[in-house]
Amino acid sequence: MKLIASLSYVSPEPSVVALGCFDGVHLGHAAVIEKAVKTARALGCPCTVWTFAEPPKNFFLENAVPLITDLAEKQTRLASLGADALVCVPFTQEIAALEARAFFEQILIGQLKARHLVCGYNYHFGARGAGNTELLATLCAENGITLSIVPPVTVGTLPVSSTEIRRAISEGRIEDAMEMLGRAYSICEPVVDGQHLARTLGFPTVNQIFPKKRLIPRAGVYLSRVTLPEGGQYFAISNVGTRPTVEDNTLCCESHLFDFSGDLYGQTLTVEFLKFLRPERKFDSIDALAEQVRADIEDAKRSVKVEGYR
Repeated sequence: MKLIASLSYVSPEPSVVALGCFDGVHLGHAAVIEKAVKTARALGCPCTVWTFAEPPKNFFLENAVPLITDLAEKQTRLASLGADALVCVPFTQEIAALEARAFFEQILIGQLKARHLVCGYNYHFGARGAGNTELLATLCAENGITLSIVPPVTVGTLPVSSTEIRRAISEGRIEDAMEMLGRAYSICEPVVDGQHLARTLGFPTVNQIFPKKRLIPRAGVYLSRVTLPEGGQYFAISNVGTRPTVEDNTLCCESHLFDFSGDLYGQTLTVEFLKFLRPERKFDSIDALAEQVRADIEDAKRSVKVEGYR
């Protein structure tokens, strides 16, 4: 899939354009992309996704909305759904000031040469988010462009949304987030050097630092699945937090891989969070911590066996 990061990009041909923020590329987003791809194939033109590098709120207040996916994961997920191009632009003062009609005329028609548009039911566009799907339908009718508005995708009684997913992850309801995402929430970061304390206790770990803008799960211990660069996978327990017992104070993800032996320093690993096991806590001694970690490992292995994780 072609990646474009320029606000001045002009499509070489008419396209079907999917509109949205797409942070997380969750089940609702997937429904939008799948509709756009299906329409593009029927019309014989490419499917282009137009989005922002970060949610617009982060332009007005830095890190106001932590990211569920980084650009690399977003691109991978969108490509897997069949999109041909991703126009992922920064939210700038110029964009912020662009009125809804001007956005439609200058970007969607002038630059992307939109033949058909696809968006979610709650899509907003233009300065102050004043444009909604009703206005979009009017503008499309005026310009001979067809439009598909995708209804909400629900899990239980709630519409799937990035906001609900962020809330679930930050509260440790990782399985609820998994349902809405259609996959496990994950990070993909290099292994950094640690204190090597866990190794002396009999369960070596790998440490990863959360990127500055990424969403951080609730502090605590998780059943996780770790994927190595060459593709090997191992179940693990992962502690998210600052390790208060050893007074480290560095926020990180520390994982112990089951049945693994080897050196992973410097390698980039993907950690998928599968189940929240317990909150992070400070123990009275290193021995008490070690005893709890052994119990966490047994709890996690029991979950793998009983609940059928693969």
